[in-house]
Amino acid sequence: MNNLQTVPSIAASEATMGRDAAMHFDYFWREMTKSQGSMAHEHSLSLITGEDHPMGNFSILRESQDTQIIETAIRPIKDLAAPSAVLFVAGVSAAIEQRLVGLGYAKIDPMHAMAIDIAALAPTQRPDGCDFVRLSSAVEGTQWAEIVARGFSLPQRLARILSPKAHPISAEPQASIQYYGARRNGRVVATSMLYLSNGLAGLYCIATAPEERRRGLGAYVTSETLKTAYTLGYRVGVLQSSEAGHSVYRSLGFQDVDSVPMFIRMPKRPAPI
Repeated sequence: MNNLQTVPSIAASEATMGRDAAMHFDYFWREMTKSQGSMAHEHSLSLITGEDHPMGNFSILRESQDTQIIETAIRPIKDLAAPSAVLFVAGVSAAIEQRLVGLGYAKIDPMHAMAIDIAALAPTQRPDGCDFVRLSSAVEGTQWAEIVARGFSLPQRLARILSPKAHPISAEPQASIQYYGARRNGRVVATSMLYLSNGLAGLYCIATAPEERRRGLGAYVTSETLKTAYTLGYRVGVLQSSEAGHSVYRSLGFQDVDSVPMFIRMPKRPAPI
């Protein structure tokens, strides 16, 4: 459930905002995978699906340097034949980085943990022919999952874990999980999700159908979702951005407040016969 004692501003929580924005990623994945076979512990969360994608087999660590905790957390994924990822929401020590590299993991660009005072959100324009909707039907949920899969190049099973296929749509205004999208000609063409937790409005699954890109849809659904959160009493929005989306979020007014270090392992494939 979301915490209705909302964070009033970035400045009011300046000392902890970076950690809070990064930790929101951990809270989100715990919520989305608790019914999907994840292994949740005090210091770590792991999910193994066997899918051919790093986020199909991952460990998220709240611990940055305790070798025993980290070794235990990554043990289930480090020898998989499928790709895997290790992410840290509270930083990572140089010694642990070295250990992961020794296990075949490559350090990639970290995700940007970002925050915004929603009242300072830059204006956006509604793309021609589109309207912003909160999902209310199974058909829209199926379309939403399809766009997330295509937009992030995810296997369908991973998109389903995040979608209304696994988390029934709720119409409650203060529901912790809320699904949104931009719709054109009756079909969802861009997606977003609002995850309300720990007094912050978290934005996730912001994706656009490949054929609809460069029309401002990503900025539009981000902005409209944040405006919805504001009407619910939330004053600060957070997200974790890849390098590809970073400039869009900066243009809307998001600030970099921390980062989420990431390591991925892509196992060697057998040579074709």
